[in-house]
Amino acid sequence: MIDLIGASQGNKAAFEEIVAIYNEKVKKIAGIYVGNNADDVAQDVWVKILNKRHLLSRVDNFDNWLFLVVRNTCFNHLKIEKRRRHHFGLPLHDNIGYTDNLLDEMVRDESIEALRAAINNLSQAYSLPLLMHYSKEMTLADISNALNLPLSTVKWRIHAGKLQIKNEFRKGGYDDQANDERNTKRH
Repeated sequence: MIDLIGASQGNKAAFEEIVAIYNEKVKKIAGIYVGNNADDVAQDVWVKILNKRHLLSRVDNFDNWLFLVVRNTCFNHLKIEKRRRHHFGLPLHDNIGYTDNLLDEMVRDESIEALRAAINNLSQAYSLPLLMHYSKEMTLADISNALNLPLSTVKWRIHAGKLQIKNEFRKGGYDDQANDERNTKRH
C-alpha cells in the first residue's frame, strides 16, 4: 500500500516509493499521447504532483487521479508543441531514427501518429475507457467502477470508440495502404 498521507506531508521516502511504483505506467500512458516525449512528460507529471503533494491526502483513487494528471499534462504538452510547430515551423516529434530500413520506420511512425491523433479526436466519453482498458490494462468492471458507469455502457463506449478510430483510419487511406501491402506480398 502506498503512503499518500506521508507523501502529502513531505515524506521524501514515501514520494520516491510512489514514483518507483508508478513511473513506468506514467511513461506508457504518456507515450500513447506524445510519443518519444514521454520521458519529458513523465518528469513534468512528477514535478506537478510534488508541487501539489498536499492534495495527495484527499485522493480517493490514486490510479485514476494519476491517469487524469498524466492525460492533462499530455494535452498541455501537445498544445505547446502545436504552438511551437505553428510559430517556428518545427516538427511536432522527432520520431525518425537511423535504421537500416528507414521507410519501414517512417510508415510505422506515421501509423502510430495517426492512431494517437484518432484517439485524441475522440470525445472523452470514448477515449477515456479505451485508454483505461488498453493502456492501463484495467478490466471492464474496474473501468465501470472508476467512471461510475454501467458495465454495458463501458463496453459500448469501447466498441464505439474503436469503430470511430477504424473509420478515421479509413478516411485517411490507411485501409487502402494495408491492402496494397498485402497484395504486393502475395505477388
